[in-house]
This record gives sequence, C-alpha cells and structure tokens, in this order.
Amino acid sequence: MEALLNRNEDFAKLADQDNKVIASGLITLEKVVKHQLHFNIPIYQRLYVWKSGQIRTLLEDIKNAFLKDFHYDFFLGGVMLSNNKEGQIDLVDGQQRFTTLWLICDELAKYNNKLENFIYTSQNEPRIYFSIRDKAQKFLKDKESFKEYLNDKGEIIKGAESEVSEIIPLVEGRYMIKEIINEFQKDLSFDVKAFANYFYTQINLTYTFIPGDSDMNRVFEAMNNRGKQLEHHELLKSRLLQQISKDNRLIYALIWDACSDMGTYIEKSIKDIADLNWKDLYGNSAILNEENLEDSSKFEIENVDILQVLQRDQHQENTNSSLLNILQDTTDGNSNSSKKEITENEYSSKKTRSIISFPAFLLHTLRVYQLNNDFSKENSAEVIDKNLLAVFNVEKNFNSEEQAKTLIELLWKTRVLFDKYVIKWIYDTEAKEEFHGLESVQLSKSILKNKNGTSNETISIQRIETTDESLRGLVKLQGMLYHSQEMTTQYWLTPFLFFLVNEKNSNPLLLRKLETLENVLFYSKKNTSKLKERTFEVVSQNLNEELDYLVNTQHYLTQLSGTNYPNYIFYKLEYILWKNRLSLCNKYQLVVERWNNFRLTAKNSVEHIFPQQSKEENKHIDYISDDDIKEMNLKGQHPIDDFGNLVLLSPGMNSEYSNMPYKQKKGKFDSKTDVDSLKSELIFKSTDWNWKKVDTHRNEMIELINSYIISLKS
Repeated sequence: MEALLNRNEDFAKLADQDNKVIASGLITLEKVVKHQLHFNIPIYQRLYVWKSGQIRTLLEDIKNAFLKDFHYDFFLGGVMLSNNKEGQIDLVDGQQRFTTLWLICDELAKYNNKLENFIYTSQNEPRIYFSIRDKAQKFLKDKESFKEYLNDKGEIIKGAESEVSEIIPLVEGRYMIKEIINEFQKDLSFDVKAFANYFYTQINLTYTFIPGDSDMNRVFEAMNNRGKQLEHHELLKSRLLQQISKDNRLIYALIWDACSDMGTYIEKSIKDIADLNWKDLYGNSAILNEENLEDSSKFEIENVDILQVLQRDQHQENTNSSLLNILQDTTDGNSNSSKKEITENEYSSKKTRSIISFPAFLLHTLRVYQLNNDFSKENSAEVIDKNLLAVFNVEKNFNSEEQAKTLIELLWKTRVLFDKYVIKWIYDTEAKEEFHGLESVQLSKSILKNKNGTSNETISIQRIETTDESLRGLVKLQGMLYHSQEMTTQYWLTPFLFFLVNEKNSNPLLLRKLETLENVLFYSKKNTSKLKERTFEVVSQNLNEELDYLVNTQHYLTQLSGTNYPNYIFYKLEYILWKNRLSLCNKYQLVVERWNNFRLTAKNSVEHIFPQQSKEENKHIDYISDDDIKEMNLKGQHPIDDFGNLVLLSPGMNSEYSNMPYKQKKGKFDSKTDVDSLKSELIFKSTDWNWKKVDTHRNEMIELINSYIISLKS
C-alpha cells in the first residue's frame, strides 16, 4: 500500500476500484452532501440494534455541546470506509452510529430542510443502502411502507414478526428519536431549528478510507485485537499519581482503582484490589470477634480509616518473617486463644449497575472539591465525560502532592457515601429485570463446635435491600430525579454528595434535605441559571427561604397544557402519591401492598385518559357538556388537555391504550398485577370518566403537592 494521504477528500479517486491508498480525515454532513457520497452497508454487517438508552445518551451529549457553544464542533467518532467492486463506498465500521445519525437527521429535517440533502441523494435515494436488506431499504425510502404491519412504535399489528424483524429496530429508533426531541422542546429556550443546523454543519466524523482489496477478515481481526486505548480517567489517574511520592503512590493507586469499579460495592472492590481480608478491613478482627453483630453501623466502610489499613497492609508485606522469629514463637497450640478459628464466607450481593459512569462520578467529586475550596459557580466543572482531562487540568489545579492526595481521599469518601445513599440498578434474577434500590451491609456469624473442644466461627458479609422507611423514600425520590433529569449528567448529585460529605444527618433528615433540594432546584420560579451553576450555588443558599419561591401549583396545573407538561411534574407527583400511600389507599380502599411495591420506571409518553380522538363507535360517550365546552372553546381552552386527564406512561402502554374509551383502558389497567402508575390507579378507581371527575382529580393532586411543600417548610 502507498503512503497515507493526509486528509484526502478526493472521494472519487478513493472510491475507484484501482485505489491502493489509505486516507484519513474529518468530514461533516455538509461535506458528505458536497462530495455526493452514498454509503453502502455490506452484507456482513449486522442489523441495526441500538436501543433507547444509547440513542438518548447520544442525543443528550450533542444537545449539551450545542447549548454550551453552537459554534464549536462535536466529534461523533470514527467510521471506516472502503471502495467496492461496483465503485461504491462501503461503510466497513461505524454502521450503528451512522444509521442512528441518519434517523436523527430524518426527524430534524422538518425543522431544517438542509438535512433533506443529507438524508437523500440528488437521485432521491436514501444516502445509506443496506445490501440484501430489501425491507430495511424500503422503509428508509418510505417510512409509511409498512404501516399496515407495524405502528409507529414498532409494534406488530399484522403478520408475523419474522416478516418485519429487520425493520422493527429502525421503527423503534425513529420513534424514540421523535419522543426525545419533543422532550427537548418542552424547554421553551431550546431552539430546535438551530439544533438541526448544528447537526448539518458541526457534527464531525473521523473517516479512515482503506483499499477495497484489503483482507477484511484481517482488518476486523486487527480492529478487535489492537491495544485498547487508554481512557481519559486512566490518563487522569496517571497524571495525579505523578504528583504523589513513590512511597505513597501505590496506596492512592489502590484507592483510585477500587473507586473506578462502579459495578462492585466499594468494600468488595477494595478488598479484592488490595488483596485484603475482612479482618484487615474491619480492624484486625476486633469487631468481627464481638458476640453481638446486630449493630450494622459498626461495619460501615465509612468508619474504616482506609489509609491506615492500606499502610498497615503494605508494611506487613514488606516485613518478612525471619527463621529466628519463627523459632522464638512460643505460642501454645492448645491455649484458649486458638480454640476458636475464624473463617470468612464468600461476600454476597446482587448484581448491580451504577446510575452514572466513573468519569461522571469523578466530575461530581471534582465539583464537591471545588465547593469545599470556594470556587465560583462560573468556574464550576461541567459534567461532560469527553472534557475530563481539560476540566481537571492537573498541571494547574493539582500540581502538588497535597492537592492530589486530598482529591483522591475525597474520591474515596464520596464513593463510600455514594454506595450507601445513592441508588443503584439492582438485577432481580427471578424477574430477570433491573430496579432501583439501596442495599445495606449486614454481617452474620455462626459457630460450629468440634468434638475436640475447639470451634469454627464463620463470618458472612452481604448486601441486602434496605427496609428503613426513610431510605426507601430516598430510593423513590432519587428514582424520580434519575428518570426526569438528563441521564448522563444527573447534576442533582453534586449538592447531595456535598451535604453527605460535609454533614452528619439521620436518615429522615437526609431524606428531607433531598426533598428540599429537589424542589429548590427543579420547582422554583427563580430557576433561570444553567443547571451546572444552579446545582453549585444551591449549597450556600438558605433552602428553607428558597421554598418561598416555588412554582404556584394551582396556577401551573390549571393551564390545560396537555402534552407540553414536562415529564418531571408527573414523576414528582408519583413520588408524592407513594409518600402518602397509606392515607390514599385507606381513603380509596386500594391495596397497600401494591403501592408499597411500586417502582418508578422509564416513561416518556403523556397520555390522555379520555382520548383526544374517539373512535366513531365511541363518540356517543360524553366527556363534557355542550355548554361547558362552548364556554371553554371561546377562551381558547381545550379541556381534554387538563392535567387531571393526563398520565405519564411508557411508549408501550401509550400504544396499548391508544384511542380506547375509558372503560377499555380501565379493564386493561385493572388486569395488571403491578401498578405502572399511581396517578393512573387513582383515576381508574372510577367506574366512568368525565370532565367533573377530571376537575376533582386535578384539584386533589394540587392539594397533595401543596401539602407536601408545606410539610417541608415546617
């Protein structure tokens, strides 16, 4: 092969069958159009498989970059291209990302017609072509082509799944993109037209063009076997450790490595990484030898001086037992001290997953560090993984051993408290699904006496789901925040972690603190600053005074805003309903156990209970009297969009309900074992549904929200 062509953009030559060169460069969607590129997805590429979480993360990352500065480029990653025998350009690697980009642009094109030029070539063909995937290609060309078989959410309404399987992920992806972009637009300051233009001009892809006669098997083997590139947090670790003396570097490296494993609880992580045992970790077995293990607070890892433990362990490793030491050991093998042998069972916990990545956790830790050191809100760190090294700026901000140590010690403390008080995704092996939860440390001890008078004592350490009522409240409240805020940033964590690090609160007071924080951050009329700054300055505010500036719920929830109500207000209400579950279940004779076991899940579809458009056979069902509807229509109001007639559902539930009349929806809801929505359960307790009941329900929801806020002020 010839030498690399730096930033070669002569794609006509590169696509030629005789091309033998490798080329690399950057390309925007605008340049794709300019060079009239048409991408073929080879037959060996798998079907489109991206799920909602991947699509949301990509869109939120791009949105954050756009909001920060729409003049700056966004680097989406790399694609590998090659010329084929037909003189076309094969998309060898990066197909999933590029297909997602095409689907996003297809939705954004209605806001900026420049994107039409990217979606379709001058011959009005989709710019991407799926080899031998005729149905997928037909769908890209005409999104209505499979409407009789699939609805717009990708659910089958006719025929067998095998007939349309290859397009279902494309339909689902398109629908999810539409929902997320609609969600972005609920923020009235979001300029969707400028966002669409940002895609066209500022999204950059790194392309690598290889000759078509390359051995593709070897190319893929090389791609799969190439040395893994160091991640940014690994480079950051190296730079920070360079500031620490060699004598202490290993200890701080162990702490960092333990904290970086976000999928394992910190006590298990540090035990394994530092090759400790429980007696090392919990004070040379003094605690483990106690007869009464009921007080689990003694075994919290936050009570362990980790530096002391690691220093002691390192010292012991460096001290070799000499022959003289062994010969002088006069311990009597039959003494009382040896009659009891302590063994350690395997550590037990469910499979867990963190709600944020380690780089994001590092950035929240940095923000806590900045708060502790009086940084201004303008200079506070932004939670963007890709800017990790630049944001930390070790050479400027952590150029001394003391600063580097302080940061890593804070990282440890923050991670310990994160594991104790911040929800994780916990996998239920029986139900084969994940749920949000908090698990506490529990130790148990069993003693087996032997015939010779000795005994074996076994210590078991495990994580079990908390039964503490305040901590259960934290689970629901944090679940509400997780689902209603940006998935990748979760800015509310900064002030919450700050208070955990700097204050000692009982569980009830900690729950009250987060309830107050949530209202001040997300339900205040004063919220005009960016979330990055708002979640920074809130720690210095008088939170009780800030509660006087909350949204007027009575006014807000009587606006008849329909699907423009943000998802947040529905999630917030679900938490308040759960918090009042005993009184509500007693009032409406509902099953308390169902409400006790209620779990907040991802939802993004606002659904009308009484449908916006009734089917012909259901038009005789009255929602509101003719006189009332005339009066409201004269005011430009649409009573069907009342908050009392709305619930937040998953896309699947929304599709299932569709334009069904109330009683059919009630039948479907009542047939389910678990409660999907508490607001829905209160609505479906009624035998029928009309404007008067909507009015009553809405007023009750307003009263519950107001009572909740008043309770925080007292």
